[in-house]
Amino acid sequence: MVMTPRRDDRYDAWFADLRERLVSVAARRVEPDAVEDVVQDALRIVHEKAEAAPGRLVDGRPALAWCFQVLRNVIGNHYQKRAGRHQVPVEDTVLPETDPTPLESLERDERCRLVHAAIGELGGRVEHCSRYLRRVVAGESPAAIAASEQVEPSVIYRRLYRCREQLREILAQQGVQP
Repeated sequence: MVMTPRRDDRYDAWFADLRERLVSVAARRVEPDAVEDVVQDALRIVHEKAEAAPGRLVDGRPALAWCFQVLRNVIGNHYQKRAGRHQVPVEDTVLPETDPTPLESLERDERCRLVHAAIGELGGRVEHCSRYLRRVVAGESPAAIAASEQVEPSVIYRRLYRCREQLREILAQQGVQP
């Protein structure tokens, strides 16, 4: 049996309270001029889709956790749209010269040497960090590493994040700027 939200004064009051809660959350996550648009979009989705799937209704009202998930998704969409508007068209970008100068080549080689040395030092502390980072530097994707290690990709992403943090610390101790 699918329960439909009650459309009475209590539901309207609950919806008004939900709107206030969503505004307070959105105000901390998006720019002030976008708060109202983000909240209205989230409320529209909650109103239209709460009845569509089982488990979204609690006592005839949309589940609060689901409402906040909708707001998170709308905020994520807002940031994606905003980032897309600020992208520079490909024809306006300046491509680097294909042949680096001798000084640039030396600097790049030195940076590579320092990074590989730091990866080796990190491998003495945490063996899997050295293994993962060397594979990433060689051009292998984290998803491919996860498949070969027979673990979930999210596990590899978390491990790589921690490994990179430790690598940054080692490089900083050696005086290497990022």
